[in-house]
Amino acid sequence: MKIPNIYYHKNIKFFIIIPIALMLVSIYLSQGIVLDSSLGGGISMVLQSNTTMSSSQIASLITSKLNTPAPTIVKSTGTIGITIAANRSLSDAENYLIALYSYNSNYSAYIVNYTNYTIALQHSPSNATLLALRNSSSAAAASNLRSMASSLSAELAALKPFIGTASFNSSDPSAMLALAQSSYANASAVYKNQVISTLHSILPFSSYSYEQVSALQGQYFLGTVEQIIIIAFILISIVVLIIFRSIIPSFAIVFGAANDMIVALGAMAIFKIPMGVTSIAGLLMLLGYSIDTDVLAGIRILKRSEGTPEDRAYSSFKTGLTMTTAAILSFGVLFAVSLIEYVPTYYEIAGVVLFGLIGDLITTWLGNAPMILLYAKRKKRKI
Repeated sequence: MKIPNIYYHKNIKFFIIIPIALMLVSIYLSQGIVLDSSLGGGISMVLQSNTTMSSSQIASLITSKLNTPAPTIVKSTGTIGITIAANRSLSDAENYLIALYSYNSNYSAYIVNYTNYTIALQHSPSNATLLALRNSSSAAAASNLRSMASSLSAELAALKPFIGTASFNSSDPSAMLALAQSSYANASAVYKNQVISTLHSILPFSSYSYEQVSALQGQYFLGTVEQIIIIAFILISIVVLIIFRSIIPSFAIVFGAANDMIVALGAMAIFKIPMGVTSIAGLLMLLGYSIDTDVLAGIRILKRSEGTPEDRAYSSFKTGLTMTTAAILSFGVLFAVSLIEYVPTYYEIAGVVLFGLIGDLITTWLGNAPMILLYAKRKKRKI
């Protein structure tokens, strides 16, 4: 079947409304994306189970028994994927532990300064400046020692539901640091046992995998991922601007890549694909696919001379359609298999790329290509 050349349509500029509308809908839907344990902190588990309970029933029981926000449940044949948000008490305790590390570092530095000034005063006992510096270091060390004790008390209070009460010597920084570390480790182990025993009481499972990421680690990973994506877009913008040496086609190409990622984010919210390290890899892979088709359209329309701009746009459309359709079929099969067998890594990567490529068909050939084509026709009229 021959596809008509839509680029001869007299109102081609109205085509651009479609990918913009798709972008707005996807932005709205993307608010429902859930961070997995690798970025949001918490627990990620995969259970081998043939339970007949629904996902909502499992989530409700976990919420009531563990007193946690509703977990994300993904059921498949013989397996159940569960993502539980970071425990609030453990997250608070981790913050206090990080603060204690900082106070301990400051305390050690001031003690070193105090010792150095004391030695210097032995050679110059009447030096008022050295005496003032020593007294200042002593006071600062004492202040940080008190802050260590305060942070440890707050951490132990947060961990009390897991390990009970504990006493400590507030004048011994080494002992306080050791107690803080061991208490957090012990509480994490206790919570893990609570989670596993709770799941055993809810549903039968033969085996499981367990991964726990702290909230602070998740925030760090999330911040790093955001920086990577921003840097990637900046580098792509620079390269595209160098190739085309014009703002409008460069904007069109970057818009196409960004819109593909936004569409993928909207689909992630619909199909409950969590945002994690794996899905981020899929987004970066999608970015490469998107730039490939967008640059293909731009080069053929602007850099080639055979035929009319509309014919060149149509030629690039047919090539891009073949390329993208082949990729959609490949990732569609991978997504279906991973959904049936529940392979989280393949499910997340395939889902992100699959729906992003579907969005790429709309964005590139109804948005990016018309923008570049209108630019080429206007530029031709000026010559």
